[in-house]
Amino acid sequence: MMTTQALRKLDRAGNSQVHKFGGTSLANSSRFLAVASIVQQHGLQPGSDCWVVVSAPGKTTDQLCALLALTGQDESIKQAVAELGGALTELVRQTLTTPWQDEVLTVLTQWLVALPAQIQSGQTADVLALGESLSALLLSRLLRQSGLQADWLDSRKFLTVEGQQIRWDESEQHLLALRTEGIQVVTGFIGRNPAGHSLTLGRNGSDYSATILGRLVQAQQVHIWTDVDAIYSGDPRRLPAARPYHQVSWRQACLLAELGNPVLHARTLAPLYNSQTQLQVRSSFEPARPGCQILPDASCQASFVTDLKQMVLLSVHDLHGFDAHWLAAELQQPVVSLQQSAQGNLWLLPATVADRAVQLLAERQVHAVHDTTPYYAVAWLKPAPVQQETLPADVAACLQQLRPAHSYQSKELAVWLFEQELSAVRFAELHQYCTQPRPEIQLIVAGTGNVGSEFLRLLPGHQQRCQGSHGLQLAALFNSRQMVLKPTTALELPSLVQQAEPLQQHTLLHEIARLPAPKVLIDLTPSQALAEQYPDFIAAGCHIISANKQGVTLPESKYLQIRTLLSEHKLHWLSNTTVGAGLPVQRALQELQSAGDRVRRISGIFSGTLSWLLCQYDGSSAFSDLLLQAKALGYTEPDPREDLSGRDVQRKLLVLARELGCSLDLADITLEPLLPEALAGASWDHFWQQRAEFDALMQQHLAQAAAKKLRYVGELRLTGDGVEASVRLVAVAGSDPLAGIQPCDNVFVIESDWYQELPLVIKGPGAGRTVTAGGVHADLAQLSRQLLLSNVANLPRSS
Repeated sequence: MMTTQALRKLDRAGNSQVHKFGGTSLANSSRFLAVASIVQQHGLQPGSDCWVVVSAPGKTTDQLCALLALTGQDESIKQAVAELGGALTELVRQTLTTPWQDEVLTVLTQWLVALPAQIQSGQTADVLALGESLSALLLSRLLRQSGLQADWLDSRKFLTVEGQQIRWDESEQHLLALRTEGIQVVTGFIGRNPAGHSLTLGRNGSDYSATILGRLVQAQQVHIWTDVDAIYSGDPRRLPAARPYHQVSWRQACLLAELGNPVLHARTLAPLYNSQTQLQVRSSFEPARPGCQILPDASCQASFVTDLKQMVLLSVHDLHGFDAHWLAAELQQPVVSLQQSAQGNLWLLPATVADRAVQLLAERQVHAVHDTTPYYAVAWLKPAPVQQETLPADVAACLQQLRPAHSYQSKELAVWLFEQELSAVRFAELHQYCTQPRPEIQLIVAGTGNVGSEFLRLLPGHQQRCQGSHGLQLAALFNSRQMVLKPTTALELPSLVQQAEPLQQHTLLHEIARLPAPKVLIDLTPSQALAEQYPDFIAAGCHIISANKQGVTLPESKYLQIRTLLSEHKLHWLSNTTVGAGLPVQRALQELQSAGDRVRRISGIFSGTLSWLLCQYDGSSAFSDLLLQAKALGYTEPDPREDLSGRDVQRKLLVLARELGCSLDLADITLEPLLPEALAGASWDHFWQQRAEFDALMQQHLAQAAAKKLRYVGELRLTGDGVEASVRLVAVAGSDPLAGIQPCDNVFVIESDWYQELPLVIKGPGAGRTVTAGGVHADLAQLSRQLLLSNVANLPRSS
């Protein structure tokens, strides 16, 4: 054993680190092995003095508490101890090999034999200590098995606690006397009183043990290893949009702990207050991630929302030196100070401990009265830029709808009391308004093909450009087979695919419904089945942006049903890339109509494939040769006859007709396919064998055109008698706007009351992954503007 003087010198001059692992991190054999690996990787740094604090394995403490409830029931105790012993024995056997396994099992057997007598004699702390003791012994021997110098240390041998106070000097002297070479694995949660009897440190006691130890050895760092790698703006299990923070100010951490945050407890922070020790929360499940640092800098931008159920108000007078912090420590429950004045103080605390609180205060001659009305409380811990007593306009507008019964505010904290618990959706919305520096649109992206992957590639740039308006958060990605919920990596498609799970429509819609508004389904698929499911996404609260023509060209009854649902839910549907990809065709029609103009006729070339084919076709080569060349270049559908059918042009014309308010279905649009039906119905091989017939037909069309240009045209005419719509091959003069195009171009000629003699012409690339994905981003930007205008319109007006 090292001398006390040598140890004192080592601990003060070295780089001491404390690593604490909770029950979840030690739930089974594989987790013990993972923790041992973490200790080796993160605890054994050059010049570092390593201390490890452990909780009981998994649910062992709960099982021991259940044992204590069996006092007086000998047979039940015997059976329960046997069951517990069997589980713990199996844990040891799966974790260690001989001789380490034999040593630990021998000690474990001795502890289990002693349990019944300890239970019957009321030695509660000694019973509960078994879990932490086993974890410390087991982990120390696992480290030895790995070739490391390690031993375990029962914290009851050095940690002395009197009431709520640590006897620091006494504890330090005992610790230094016990310290040995190598890694020290210390039991958390337990200590002793001045009489030498075992005691427990209460809720979150192991975290508290770690920071106590950090202060005793003046550690440079204390790492709290848990199951999260950050401190979140809200409970991520209930708030899918909760934001992870990797830096939190010390002041915020203290306030958050006082509100009952499960990651940090108020007592956990107390030993390190005003010390040089760095505190860090890290995930034992993702040890390579940086975790969350608790920093002295008060300028951190973190913001938090938490809710507390079944809370009551406590009016307190003449405190005589006692405060809410003292009461919270006594009760081991959150006590929130809402108001302080010369007339008295108003505190908020759980209804279950209200009577106990009044009793504790009365014992100290402090008069307190609690209101028996239970409230559902929501607390907002504000970020530094919003630390003022007036609420931001969007938060105030949200609260105006929620109507809390009572509101309390300070510069750092706002607390709202409600008579009824908020729904999950309402709570998520309030969380969003409070914690986001700007509103975030939750993106649900359908489609992982060419356009989908390009959309994701462009997304980071769009996120940067829209910093002044809405944020953009990728919330889900799916295709016909797989889905990714709450993506955790960068937006590159390969890394997202690694997180995929089989598509389950019910699960997908359930998770989408839980997302805070605004949220948008971005349909980048060619799927009619998905288009027919739009009502389900609308019911989940989604706006829709579709590059998929199938939705806009559904049978009119279904199309109008979708439009009605969108109107009822006050949601938007943008589909500007369904015709012309990134060309602003529909947007131009929308703006003309909103300005009072009346569109009379639209004609154009709506197919980039047919544009390329007919621009290239001059009779020098067979048309089928050009078709094969276009297929090789990737310009056509897998079966090029789909392009020649004209159905894609027909759908696009229907999209434009409906944009103008026309009551049409596909069957109302006259379609003359470029390919005769006799050649369209058979197999591709049959068509290819008969291609000479098709080539002769195209040669005939070219000869008839003479000096004119062949173009495959969609045309819509709005007359006093109704609507005429057709898709067909025509010959146009060289001066016609449809003639002067480049291969693959789309062109749209719009004639209106204002554009009669000189039509409005929109021309350019009408297909391609980049222009289509860019057009979808343009729709997303337009949606953001519409939402901002809506938010401003809905803000409360001061009288």
